Amino acid sequence: MNKNHFFLLGFIMFLTMTGYGIVLPTLPFLADNLQLTSFQMGTLITGWATAQLVTAPFWGKLADTIGRKKVLIAGLFGFGIAFLLLILANSYFQLLFARIIGASLSSGTYPAAFAIVADSTDYKNRNVAIAKMGALSGLGFLCGPAVGGIFAQFGVIVPFVVAGSLALITTPIAWKFLQEPRQTGVIIGQPESYFRSFSILLKRGYRELYAVSLGVSIAASSFFGLIGYFMIARFNATPGYVSLAFSIEAGLAVIVQFFLLERFYRIWKEESVMKQGLIITVIGYGMIALSPHWMVIMVGCAFIGFGQACVLPVIVSLLSKRGQYGQGITMGMNESMDSLGRMIGPLIGGFTFSLSIMFPFLTSAAIVFLLLVMTIVQGKGIKREDREGYVEKGV
Repeated sequence: MNKNHFFLLGFIMFLTMTGYGIVLPTLPFLADNLQLTSFQMGTLITGWATAQLVTAPFWGKLADTIGRKKVLIAGLFGFGIAFLLLILANSYFQLLFARIIGASLSSGTYPAAFAIVADSTDYKNRNVAIAKMGALSGLGFLCGPAVGGIFAQFGVIVPFVVAGSLALITTPIAWKFLQEPRQTGVIIGQPESYFRSFSILLKRGYRELYAVSLGVSIAASSFFGLIGYFMIARFNATPGYVSLAFSIEAGLAVIVQFFLLERFYRIWKEESVMKQGLIITVIGYGMIALSPHWMVIMVGCAFIGFGQACVLPVIVSLLSKRGQYGQGITMGMNESMDSLGRMIGPLIGGFTFSLSIMFPFLTSAAIVFLLLVMTIVQGKGIKREDREGYVEKGV
């Protein structure tokens, strides 16, 4: 993949995640206008994640069949339609329906985009390309809430119009200029049906990485859902301080992925980078749970952003190098694990927060620590799969 096509794909992902970030802080106000309960508001979040959990493997498998570009275009179009449908919703069920349809239509964007990166890069440089693509996506998510806050001043539905328009404007750009990879990779054991696709989760060399993806997602979603409540309860924090915490976490993750991971890969193997990222993430959650001052929370958020930036791109890179299944279904299943984590995490966090305000972050630290232990124990097996199972092992 030449630089022009790479940054075009990165620009597409940036705009897509900007649209998602624009809507996220505005959705509660739309729900409030419809006089929804907190439970109903929660179902809008879990409904989106559930729909992605179910449909991402389908889109990933379809990307292996009909091509990555077509699925990416369909995802972008669905993303735009989803946000515009929210404007028309005037009841809870209409809003929930729009969220589920939107998630179902747009869930192919992620697996298709990263499958294109995997297909268009060689074995040696793929980890760097995936990290930078993740950074561009993260930058869009980082910019989205700020942009959404600006447009929200003109009306609660305006951010949704902007988000939907961004996706729809990006769609023809992708159709005209984005190229389908010449090779979609060698597929040794592509599942014959949608349900058999989930067998990937049990395959050696895949299950370890999907477990890390799921665990990190559970810990992170609990953190994102409750850090604001924690800061308010412990330090009587204002919305500005809570926003700063989110910005530090997301901003540092972008910096690490775009500028530092390439250097790390020159020094350490990918598995080592992932393990160090898990250690740093554990420290970050621990610092927040035991923080005596709000500044310590900011440092903890920085640790979490740094650590996750070392873990998540490595997972995607290692999965893409397994070579036993198509890149689309492999990436789609990873998105499903992330969605499942975003469903489970808030439930665990909410329950533990009711016991003690520090428990959600101690629980997140414990989950990531267990993942670290698992990767150390399973390390030799994963490396053996890397040597014996990769189709591209001769590169």
